Amino acid sequence: MHGSLFEKKGKPILVAVSVLSILTIGMIATGFLAGSGSKGMAYESDYEKFDSGFVIAQPGSYDSADTAVIRELDAEQKKITFMNIETGKYYTLDYDGTTLVADKYGNGMSMSQMHDGDIVDVTFLRSRKKLSSMKLSDSAWVMEDVEKYSFDVLKKSAEVGSGIYSLRNNLVVSSEGKDAQLEDIIRGDVVSVSGVGNSVYSVVVEEGHGYLRLSANDYLKGGWIEVGQAVIQQISEDMLLVVPEGSYNVHLTANGIDEVRQVTVYRNQELTLDVSGLEPEAPKVGKIVFAISPSDATVLIDGEQVDISGPVEVEYGVHQLMVRADGYETVTQYIRVGQELASISITLEEGEPGTSRKEDDTADGSVSGNASEISASDLSSYKVYIQSPEDVEVYWDGVYKGLAPVSFKKEAGIHTVTLRKPGYVTKSYTVQIDEEENDVTYSFSSLIKEEEITNTVSGNGSVSGNKSVSGNSSDKNSYVSGNRP
Repeated sequence: MHGSLFEKKGKPILVAVSVLSILTIGMIATGFLAGSGSKGMAYESDYEKFDSGFVIAQPGSYDSADTAVIRELDAEQKKITFMNIETGKYYTLDYDGTTLVADKYGNGMSMSQMHDGDIVDVTFLRSRKKLSSMKLSDSAWVMEDVEKYSFDVLKKSAEVGSGIYSLRNNLVVSSEGKDAQLEDIIRGDVVSVSGVGNSVYSVVVEEGHGYLRLSANDYLKGGWIEVGQAVIQQISEDMLLVVPEGSYNVHLTANGIDEVRQVTVYRNQELTLDVSGLEPEAPKVGKIVFAISPSDATVLIDGEQVDISGPVEVEYGVHQLMVRADGYETVTQYIRVGQELASISITLEEGEPGTSRKEDDTADGSVSGNASEISASDLSSYKVYIQSPEDVEVYWDGVYKGLAPVSFKKEAGIHTVTLRKPGYVTKSYTVQIDEEENDVTYSFSSLIKEEEITNTVSGNGSVSGNKSVSGNSSDKNSYVSGNRP
């Protein structure tokens, strides 16, 4: 009975099945070819020409390829913004579980291992803005945890370690996953630098800086503050120190005061250390025995000459030591007196009179710090002018100078200028003051209101020259340098 039914109705059924089979095989073949021919310019299949709204994702399929810098990776939205390293143009692509991610050797990676500033080779479907694959470019180089660097914004050049590089116009600069500018980087920040050939394409701030202020305490003025090994400076009224982010022991010493406090400094945030309860005790005195060569060298402690023919009595705390002699390089360093008897041995090196050097590694009881080197030129009759923005607090190497516009004595060397105003984001810049006998004038861009900080991402992420230099200042004053102590 089943046989006769199959004979009567089997033929149409068999024909229908055969036609359906042919159509199915054709669809599978079409889809397979679209996937297998997915290198370079992909062939457009029928389903792409006649889009029904349902497309089967083909891992590895792409119609465009590029070498780019990751400008922003949004893991929550699964989107990545890239910058083409040749044209400088930006574009954003979506990614999903079918996106292939690899290191420069082709080994698989997770998306969480990719970071802003990475230079990558990408493939993608342009029409769908879909990222197909992303691989760390084997033509790129990266230097991580760089502490010694300088970026000349005006000359578009960079010195990283011992190498000299050019800065691309569309440089990607980022900090904490957000767009930044080269001028946001100051001495003491730790960065990662990436590039291709002799060009730098991205700079990422790995460790930034924050700010440390002391609450009012008259007993500490004229004393010294040490923030770990990062900062050592004489305490002045209303000072604001720029400190690398991190946790530190803060050592405060003054006449009759020797106090240690613990602090944690966060990036771009200001911390006030309450020292209002400190009161001086009877000062302690230690003795230092000096062994200096040549024997006729002059020794000064805190600017006053001392007789080193016998032990020198010095109060406990931090002091500035200077040793100089005709025909030798001058040595300047900080010393910490914290015991009853200590010895210091220094041998001067022959050199031009008036030249100087700063000792980094010193004898018993001493410490190194960010002391300014002595300039051979007398610049006391020349000034540094900070013109704008107006009505902001100006700090020069942490020392309060007044409200802009303001001027003060010119001192050659690398300095940090900090601009602060209540309700606005504090900004710091690294500048180099030359030894030329002239005035130097700086103008900076306006500070950003704190509530506007989330809207400060620029349209193209390029360096916009946040600092302008005017007057008698030369181009070499417009650069960023890093050399963490």
